[in-house]
Amino acid sequence: MNDVFQEVEQSLREESLGKAWKRWAPFVYGAIALAIISVGVLEFMRFQRDEAISKAAKTYDAGFVALEAGDLPTARARFAELAKNDTGFAVLAGHMLAGVERDMTNDPVAIEAHLKAAAAADKGVMGDLAILKLGYLMADKSSRADLETALKPLLDKGTQASLLARELLAAKALSEGDVDFARDTFETLNVDINAPQAMRQRVAQALATLPQRAVDLDAPKPATPAAAPAAPAAQTPTVQAPTVQAPAAQTGQPQQ
Repeated sequence: MNDVFQEVEQSLREESLGKAWKRWAPFVYGAIALAIISVGVLEFMRFQRDEAISKAAKTYDAGFVALEAGDLPTARARFAELAKNDTGFAVLAGHMLAGVERDMTNDPVAIEAHLKAAAAADKGVMGDLAILKLGYLMADKSSRADLETALKPLLDKGTQASLLARELLAAKALSEGDVDFARDTFETLNVDINAPQAMRQRVAQALATLPQRAVDLDAPKPATPAAAPAAPAAQTPTVQAPTVQAPAAQTGQPQQ
Protein backbone atom coordinates (compact mmCIF):
# COMPACT_ATOMS: atom_id res chain seq x y z
CA MET A 1 0.00 0.00 0.00
CA ASN A 2 2.82 2.36 0.80
CA ASP A 3 4.30 1.81 -2.65
CA VAL A 4 1.01 2.87 -4.23
CA PHE A 5 0.93 6.10 -2.23
CA GLN A 6 4.54 6.84 -3.14
CA GLU A 7 3.86 6.31 -6.83
CA VAL A 8 0.84 8.61 -6.67
CA GLU A 9 2.83 11.32 -4.89
CA GLN A 10 5.65 10.96 -7.42
CA SER A 11 3.18 11.32 -10.26
CA LEU A 12 1.67 14.42 -8.69
CA ARG A 13 5.10 16.00 -8.24
CA GLU A 14 6.07 15.30 -11.82
CA GLU A 15 2.77 16.71 -13.06
CA SER A 16 3.27 19.86 -10.96
CA LEU A 17 6.81 20.30 -12.26
CA GLY A 18 5.60 19.80 -15.80
CA LYS A 19 2.94 22.47 -15.41
CA ALA A 20 5.42 24.86 -13.80
CA TRP A 21 7.94 24.33 -16.58
CA LYS A 22 5.33 24.91 -19.26
CA ARG A 23 4.38 28.14 -17.50
CA TRP A 24 7.89 29.53 -16.92
CA ALA A 25 9.81 28.02 -19.82
CA PRO A 26 9.28 31.01 -22.18
CA PHE A 27 10.69 33.39 -19.56
CA VAL A 28 13.71 31.15 -18.93
CA TYR A 29 14.41 30.86 -22.64
CA GLY A 30 13.94 34.59 -23.05
CA ALA A 31 16.42 35.37 -20.27
CA ILE A 32 18.98 33.03 -21.80
CA ALA A 33 18.47 34.55 -25.22
CA LEU A 34 18.78 38.09 -23.81
CA ALA A 35 22.06 37.19 -22.10
CA ILE A 36 23.44 35.70 -25.31
CA ILE A 37 22.33 38.72 -27.36
CA SER A 38 23.84 41.15 -24.81
CA VAL A 39 27.18 39.40 -24.92
CA GLY A 40 27.08 39.45 -28.68
CA VAL A 41 26.25 43.14 -28.82
CA LEU A 42 29.03 44.00 -26.37
CA GLU A 43 31.53 42.00 -28.38
CA PHE A 44 30.38 43.66 -31.60
CA MET A 45 30.65 47.13 -30.04
CA ARG A 46 34.10 46.28 -28.70
CA PHE A 47 35.12 45.11 -32.14
CA GLN A 48 33.82 48.31 -33.72
CA ARG A 49 35.62 50.38 -31.09
CA ASP A 50 38.89 48.59 -31.72
CA GLU A 51 38.44 49.08 -35.45
CA ALA A 52 37.75 52.80 -34.98
CA ILE A 53 40.81 53.23 -32.76
CA SER A 54 42.98 51.33 -35.22
CA LYS A 55 41.74 53.46 -38.11
CA ALA A 56 42.29 56.71 -36.17
CA ALA A 57 45.78 55.60 -35.19
CA LYS A 58 46.67 54.97 -38.83
CA THR A 59 45.34 58.40 -39.81
CA TYR A 60 47.31 60.08 -37.02
CA ASP A 61 50.45 58.17 -38.02
CA ALA A 62 50.03 59.29 -41.64
CA GLY A 63 49.73 62.91 -40.52
CA PHE A 64 52.78 62.62 -38.30
CA VAL A 65 54.86 61.09 -41.12
CA ALA A 66 53.79 63.90 -43.46
CA LEU A 67 54.72 66.46 -40.81
CA GLU A 68 58.16 64.92 -40.36
CA ALA A 69 58.64 65.04 -44.13
CA GLY A 70 57.71 68.71 -44.24
CA ASP A 71 54.47 68.11 -46.14
CA LEU A 72 52.36 70.50 -44.08
CA PRO A 73 49.21 70.47 -46.27
CA THR A 74 48.97 66.67 -46.10
CA ALA A 75 49.67 66.72 -42.37
CA ARG A 76 46.92 69.29 -41.81
CA ALA A 77 44.47 67.25 -43.89
CA ARG A 78 45.18 64.04 -41.98
CA PHE A 79 44.94 65.69 -38.55
CA ALA A 80 41.77 67.51 -39.59
CA GLU A 81 40.13 64.11 -40.19
CA LEU A 82 40.55 63.41 -36.47
CA ALA A 83 39.21 66.75 -35.19
CA LYS A 84 35.75 65.25 -34.53
CA ASN A 85 37.00 61.78 -33.60
CA ASP A 86 35.68 60.21 -30.40
CA THR A 87 38.51 57.75 -29.81
CA GLY A 88 40.80 60.13 -27.94
CA PHE A 89 42.76 61.30 -30.97
CA ALA A 90 40.79 64.55 -31.22
CA VAL A 91 42.80 66.26 -28.48
CA LEU A 92 46.08 65.11 -30.04
CA ALA A 93 44.90 66.30 -33.44
CA GLY A 94 44.06 69.71 -31.97
CA HIS A 95 47.58 70.13 -30.63
CA MET A 96 49.13 69.01 -33.90
CA LEU A 97 46.85 71.24 -36.01
CA ALA A 98 47.80 74.25 -33.90
CA GLY A 99 51.47 73.57 -34.59
CA VAL A 100 50.90 72.98 -38.31
CA GLU A 101 48.85 76.18 -38.59
CA ARG A 102 51.60 78.13 -36.85
CA ASP A 103 54.19 76.87 -39.32
CA MET A 104 51.97 77.37 -42.39
CA THR A 105 50.10 80.62 -41.79
CA ASN A 106 50.91 81.78 -38.25
CA ASP A 107 47.26 82.81 -38.04
CA PRO A 108 46.49 83.39 -34.34
CA VAL A 109 42.75 82.99 -34.89
CA ALA A 110 43.15 79.54 -36.46
CA ILE A 111 45.71 78.47 -33.86
CA GLU A 112 43.42 79.61 -31.06
CA ALA A 113 40.49 77.68 -32.55
CA HIS A 114 42.49 74.44 -32.67
CA LEU A 115 43.71 74.85 -29.09
CA LYS A 116 40.19 75.55 -27.83
CA ALA A 117 38.96 72.43 -29.62
CA ALA A 118 41.72 70.38 -27.98
CA ALA A 119 40.86 71.79 -24.55
CA ALA A 120 37.19 70.93 -25.05
CA ALA A 121 38.03 67.39 -26.14
CA ASP A 122 39.86 66.48 -22.93
CA LYS A 123 39.59 67.49 -19.27
CA GLY A 124 42.88 65.88 -18.27
CA VAL A 125 46.53 66.73 -18.81
CA MET A 126 46.30 67.18 -22.58
CA GLY A 127 43.37 69.55 -22.20
CA ASP A 128 45.26 71.54 -19.53
CA LEU A 129 48.26 71.86 -21.85
CA ALA A 130 45.99 73.18 -24.59
CA ILE A 131 44.68 75.90 -22.24
CA LEU A 132 48.23 76.76 -21.20
CA LYS A 133 49.34 77.05 -24.84
CA LEU A 134 46.35 79.29 -25.45
CA GLY A 135 47.51 81.50 -22.57
CA TYR A 136 51.00 81.83 -24.04
CA LEU A 137 49.42 82.69 -27.39
CA MET A 138 47.36 85.48 -25.78
CA ALA A 139 50.03 86.81 -23.41
CA ASP A 140 51.54 89.48 -25.66
CA LYS A 141 48.36 91.10 -26.98
CA SER A 142 45.74 90.51 -24.29
CA SER A 143 45.23 92.27 -20.99
CA ARG A 144 45.94 90.53 -17.74
CA ALA A 145 42.21 90.32 -17.01
CA ASP A 146 41.53 88.54 -20.32
CA LEU A 147 44.51 86.27 -19.78
CA GLU A 148 43.31 85.37 -16.29
CA THR A 149 39.86 84.55 -17.68
CA ALA A 150 41.37 82.22 -20.27
CA LEU A 151 43.54 80.51 -17.66
CA LYS A 152 40.78 80.28 -15.05
CA PRO A 153 40.22 76.49 -15.54
CA LEU A 154 43.88 75.92 -14.66
CA LEU A 155 44.16 78.32 -11.74
CA ASP A 156 41.65 76.29 -9.73
CA LYS A 157 43.75 73.13 -10.03
CA GLY A 158 46.88 72.11 -8.14
CA THR A 159 48.74 70.71 -11.14
CA GLN A 160 52.01 71.58 -12.83
CA ALA A 161 50.04 73.35 -15.55
CA SER A 162 48.41 75.45 -12.82
CA LEU A 163 51.80 76.58 -11.51
CA LEU A 164 52.91 77.51 -15.03
CA ALA A 165 49.70 79.48 -15.52
CA ARG A 166 50.33 81.45 -12.32
CA GLU A 167 53.90 82.16 -13.41
CA LEU A 168 52.60 83.46 -16.74
CA LEU A 169 50.13 85.75 -14.96
CA ALA A 170 52.90 87.12 -12.75
CA ALA A 171 55.05 87.85 -15.80
CA LYS A 172 52.11 89.61 -17.44
CA ALA A 173 51.48 91.68 -14.29
CA LEU A 174 55.15 92.66 -14.23
CA SER A 175 54.98 93.80 -17.86
CA GLU A 176 51.98 95.99 -16.94
CA GLY A 177 53.83 97.53 -14.01
CA ASP A 178 52.09 95.71 -11.16
CA VAL A 179 55.28 94.85 -9.32
CA ASP A 180 53.56 93.98 -6.04
CA PHE A 181 51.32 91.33 -7.63
CA ALA A 182 54.25 89.88 -9.54
CA ARG A 183 56.45 89.79 -6.43
CA ASP A 184 53.77 88.15 -4.29
CA THR A 185 53.11 85.48 -6.92
CA PHE A 186 56.79 84.80 -7.52
CA GLU A 187 57.43 84.49 -3.78
CA THR A 188 54.55 82.03 -3.44
CA LEU A 189 55.84 79.93 -6.32
CA ASN A 190 59.37 80.04 -4.95
CA VAL A 191 58.34 78.20 -1.79
CA ASP A 192 55.81 75.86 -3.40
CA ILE A 193 57.06 72.30 -2.89
CA ASN A 194 55.29 71.18 -6.08
CA ALA A 195 57.06 73.72 -8.28
CA PRO A 196 59.71 72.13 -10.52
CA GLN A 197 63.33 73.12 -10.05
CA ALA A 198 63.52 74.97 -13.37
CA MET A 199 60.57 77.15 -12.37
CA ARG A 200 62.13 77.94 -9.01
CA GLN A 201 65.29 79.07 -10.75
CA ARG A 202 63.34 81.36 -13.08
CA VAL A 203 61.31 82.75 -10.19
CA ALA A 204 64.41 83.36 -8.09
CA GLN A 205 66.05 85.23 -10.97
CA ALA A 206 62.92 87.33 -11.45
CA LEU A 207 62.77 88.19 -7.75
CA ALA A 208 66.43 89.24 -7.81
CA THR A 209 65.66 91.86 -10.47
CA LEU A 210 62.66 93.39 -8.71
CA PRO A 211 63.06 96.58 -6.67
CA GLN A 212 62.78 96.48 -2.93
CA ARG A 213 59.35 96.77 -1.38
CA ALA A 214 58.30 100.37 -0.92
CA VAL A 215 58.10 101.41 2.72
CA ASP A 216 55.64 104.21 3.58
CA LEU A 217 57.37 106.29 6.21
CA ASP A 218 54.26 108.43 6.66
CA ALA A 219 52.11 105.50 7.62
CA PRO A 220 50.97 105.70 11.23
CA LYS A 221 52.98 103.51 13.50
CA PRO A 222 51.13 100.98 15.56
CA ALA A 223 50.42 102.19 19.06
CA THR A 224 52.94 101.00 21.59
CA PRO A 225 51.29 99.77 24.77
CA ALA A 226 52.13 101.99 27.76
CA ALA A 227 54.65 100.58 30.15
CA ALA A 228 53.31 99.54 33.51
CA PRO A 229 54.27 101.94 36.31
CA ALA A 230 57.26 100.82 38.28
CA ALA A 231 56.57 99.46 41.70
CA PRO A 232 57.68 101.84 44.50
CA ALA A 233 60.99 100.91 46.01
CA ALA A 234 60.83 99.46 49.49
CA GLN A 235 61.97 102.00 52.06
CA THR A 236 64.55 100.80 54.55
CA PRO A 237 64.10 102.38 58.02
CA THR A 238 66.98 104.68 58.94
CA VAL A 239 68.71 103.84 62.21
CA GLN A 240 70.67 106.72 63.68
CA ALA A 241 73.87 105.77 65.47
CA PRO A 242 74.19 107.07 69.06
CA THR A 243 76.33 110.17 69.49
CA VAL A 244 79.39 109.64 71.60
CA GLN A 245 80.75 112.79 73.27
CA ALA A 246 84.47 113.05 73.74
CA PRO A 247 85.57 113.57 77.41
CA ALA A 248 86.58 117.09 78.38
CA ALA A 249 90.26 117.78 78.49
CA GLN A 250 91.76 117.86 82.02
CA THR A 251 93.18 121.23 83.01
CA GLY A 252 94.33 120.32 86.47
CA GLN A 253 91.57 122.41 87.98
CA PRO A 254 88.72 120.82 89.78
CA GLN A 255 85.50 121.23 87.98
CA GLN A 256 82.94 123.25 89.77
